[in-house]
This record gives sequence, structure tokens and C-alpha cells, in this order.
Amino acid sequence: MMGFIDKMKQAKDMYGNMKKIQQEIDKIECKGSSKNGLINVIIKGNHNVLSIKIDDSLQNNKDLEKDLLIALNDAHNKVDKEIKARMGGMMNPGGLKLPF
Repeated sequence: MMGFIDKMKQAKDMYGNMKKIQQEIDKIECKGSSKNGLINVIIKGNHNVLSIKIDDSLQNNKDLEKDLLIALNDAHNKVDKEIKARMGGMMNPGGLKLPF
């Protein structure tokens, strides 16, 4: 019976660690930019977009959508890298592919 209690304690500890990880992820903010630097976006670790800044010179630019996508993808990639850097092996126990 002691093995079961140990497993329950281990599960509780893992849950606590996952909560800490999620709190760290929630603190992450990354800025992504278009190649020309005229569009900047900031997203959080949970991939929610906080802000989008578009330079006035692009208001009538036909490449606006493309540049916006580049900036968003840049920010998302930076968030993913930041999460991996901060969490290291904690995010991938036993080779599992986690959705964050």
C-alpha cells in the first residue's frame, strides 16, 4: 500500500510543478517584427496577442497582410523558444510531445 501513497504524492508534486510551469509561461512576453521593422507585435506565452503596432507608412501598402503574418509568426516562434529555454527537460518528460 505504501507504493500507492508514494505514487499519489508523486502525482501531487507533478501537478504542483505543472502549475509553476504554467505561471512561468504566463509571464513570457515576446516581440515579433516584420523584416522591415515597420510592424511589431507582442504576444504572451499562451500565444495571446497583446498588441500590434503598424507604422503609418504602411497604411495603404499592399504587403501589409504579408508583413503582419511575418511579425506574428516571428513572435510565436520566439515564445516557443523562450518556453523551451526556461523549462528545459521539465516540459518533455519521457519524450512526450506536449501541446505547449
